Amino acid sequence: MTAKDSFSIDIALSHPSYTPEHISHALSIKLRASYKAGHEMSNLRKSWTHFYATLQEGDSAVEYENALSSAILFIEKNAAFWRDFIGGHGEVEIILNHTLLEKPTRGDLCLQLHLRPDFLRRLSTLGIGLRVQGWNRE
Repeated sequence: MTAKDSFSIDIALSHPSYTPEHISHALSIKLRASYKAGHEMSNLRKSWTHFYATLQEGDSAVEYENALSSAILFIEKNAAFWRDFIGGHGEVEIILNHTLLEKPTRGDLCLQLHLRPDFLRRLSTLGIGLRVQGWNRE
């Protein structure tokens, strides 16, 4: 990573009956975007609540390692919530967003990601999905 390689670690939750307010309160995090089950969007009534929040942000390799450690602590701290939430037909996904090189040339390494086994094991054990995304700044 270089100083221009920004990242965020986000979380997306979907559930047929939990409200965004309940999720935000239970996890002590501020939502970035949401809509509640029953909300009408484009003349369609949504059957699930969707909740999206940012857990960590930064722009250096050191910050990234610290952010992954913080994400593991967050996941561990809320283990009971995940069991209830997922057990009630909810879905949870951790999203790793990365900014890619602005003008890569042929042969440039645009994204290299190492995820520690303890991070992946904990996600898997709790039934939490993982998505990795690379974004172009332009």
